[in-house]
Formats: sequence, C-alpha cells, structure tokens
Amino acid sequence: MSSIGQKKPAAVVKRRRTSKFVEIFRTTPVNTVCPNFYVLAHANGCGFDPVCSYCYLKSSFWYLKQPHVFTNVEQIEAEVRRWIGQDEHESYVLNTGNLSDSLTFEDERPLVGRLVQLFRTEAADRGRPHCLLLVTKGGMGECRSLLAERPCANVIVSFSINQAEAAAKYERGAATTADRLAAAKRLIEAGWRVRVRIDPMLLGFEYGGLAEQVRGLPPERLTLGTLRAESNLMGANGNGIFADLEQPEDAKGLARYPREARMGLYRPVVEAMRGVCPIGLCEETPDVWEALGLDVEAKSCNCGL
Repeated sequence: MSSIGQKKPAAVVKRRRTSKFVEIFRTTPVNTVCPNFYVLAHANGCGFDPVCSYCYLKSSFWYLKQPHVFTNVEQIEAEVRRWIGQDEHESYVLNTGNLSDSLTFEDERPLVGRLVQLFRTEAADRGRPHCLLLVTKGGMGECRSLLAERPCANVIVSFSINQAEAAAKYERGAATTADRLAAAKRLIEAGWRVRVRIDPMLLGFEYGGLAEQVRGLPPERLTLGTLRAESNLMGANGNGIFADLEQPEDAKGLARYPREARMGLYRPVVEAMRGVCPIGLCEETPDVWEALGLDVEAKSCNCGL
C-alpha cells in the first residue's frame, strides 16, 4: 500500500535479470549536445501509473504489459562495485533513470539505500569520481529511502519537474509539481546534491513561475528540454501531444517544435536562472545552446559529471 504523499505504483513483474546490469549508453540523436553515460538497468518500464503521455519508454518497451523489476540485487551490487573500481571510463556517471524512474520500486524491491552505502564506501570514502545519478518524477513518498540515509557526495538526485498545469494534464501518474519541489527542497536542506530538469517544456504553458520556484531551491544544476520524439514514439502515441512537432531532416533525428518556439520556451527560464547555477539543455542542437549563451563544450546538462 502506498504511503501518504506517494502515488499508487503500477503492478509489476518481479524477476531475475540474466543480462548485464551496467552498460555504456552512447547518445544517438543526430547533431545534439549530449554526454555519454553508463546505465544501471535495475528495471524496465516506469512505476508510475499511468505513465506520462509523452513517455519514450512506450516505444522502447512496447512489448511489456507491466514494468519488470529485477530482484537479483546482490548481482547488481557486484557489478556496480566492479564499475566503481575501474578507471578510464568514458563517463563516471551511472544513471539509474534511463530505463525507469529511479525511486518508484522501493516497496517492491528495496535498492536505493544499498546503492547509497555502496557509493559512500567504495567511491566517496576513497576519493573516486564515480557518481550515482538518481532521476525521478517522485515526491516526498518516493524519497523516503533517501531521507533515511546520510547524504553521499557521490550520489546525485535529479528531479524532473514540469509546470503544474502541464504535469496535471500529461504526467498524471507522477507526483504533483508541488510535491516534487517539496522533496527537492527537503533533500537540499538535508545536504544532498540535487539537480532539476524542466523537461519536456510544452507549448501553451508558462514556465516563468516554475523558474522562480526552482531559483528558490536552488539546485546544483538545471537542465531544460522541450518536447521531442523519435519516429517510433510518434507512431506509438495517439494522444495528439506530438501534433506541433516538425519531422527531422534526418530519419535518425528527433521531431521537435520549430526552433523559434523552442527558443521562446527556453529564454525566460535561462534568464531567470542565469548566474544561479550551471544551465544545460537536453538533447538539443549546438546552435540553440550558443544562441542562449550556454557553453556547448561544458555539456553542463543532467547526465554529465
């Protein structure tokens, strides 16, 4: 049963995973600024029900009727320990939120506390750069596991937060905007490293107010992204949310809003947050970074170290 402040999770399939848990993820969108990172595949599919209207996992895991949660936790820990013990990685970020929300399966399969302790003893205490990245649309309920632990310098918590009306319409299964902001603030006050993603920004909604709320936290890093979709996702979604996107010239590219529409969404938030914390863009083209006065080479976006 869900606790107060926690959404009822989706029904899940619990099973052992037979393939690797830790693998490099090399970003593929054409002509975008995006760092490579490692993925920890602790689950396939999201624990929020319903999933967000635009969720890219609808095309990645179209064949799953329910999310699959992997239960061989000892193997997860062993692979992560080996990864932390190795040098000369392409990236020192291990992302647990690429194939699923990072925090929604704690009731079914506790993992986050064990990972935090692992990164404390194997990375932070030994001065190693390897970091665990937790990405969530959760709120106070989903963050219980983190609030029960001491902060770790090598663990980063990234909240994906949308404008309140947009979240209520298109992210109905996730925590409310207010709940996500409250959880982010609580973790920052407790000493955790917290990043924020305002992504995907949607036409028809005003983001200035949300920018002021994020400014009041503030996070260690802010990443912005506008609605986008690969070709498979466009076909997998019949709710009309992608109607205003333009098809890419390259078949392997992303459908996006027109450039000026994207700039119109980005500009007010960038100006509100400039000088507060580093700002990056998610899966965006270099010319848009440059037009907003952001450092392309720094790649100061969510999945970078």
